[in-house]
Amino acid sequence: MEAHKVIILADYFISYNLFMDYLVFKSLHIILIISWMAGLFYIPRLFVYVAEDNARKNTSVYIEQQKRLLYFTSPLGLLGIVFGALMLAQSLMLLETFWFKAKLALVGLLVLYNIFLFIEHTRQKQLKIRTVLHYKVINEVVVLILIPIVFLSVFKWQ
Repeated sequence: MEAHKVIILADYFISYNLFMDYLVFKSLHIILIISWMAGLFYIPRLFVYVAEDNARKNTSVYIEQQKRLLYFTSPLGLLGIVFGALMLAQSLMLLETFWFKAKLALVGLLVLYNIFLFIEHTRQKQLKIRTVLHYKVINEVVVLILIPIVFLSVFKWQ
């Protein structure tokens, strides 16, 4: 086989593998972020249940569920961010776009929100429980962050 044909063939397989890696990273990113978001949606609901449990009959059960969910879904979010970074490494020009910078800022807010959930969980373990309304409002914050992330990712506004 001629040398230039070997080079063309090797180049084809390298670019094909990079593209396949990107698709694998993207698939894992989506799966992991969906799993993380499930936790971010449900944990505040457990806070509401604790606040509504005036007799404290089920408080310990809800607090244990919070802990398990936080310790299960938080690493999924971290892994989702890692796979997002691996995708970014293959297309660094995204860092020059407004939509991507805005998305990164919003993802940063989600990370802070996750940290806040750990803090609230600690407060509830100490039975420093806030009002039901407080937790219901907290429950909606993640939606307000998620909506612009989805629209920015789909429309890629400049």
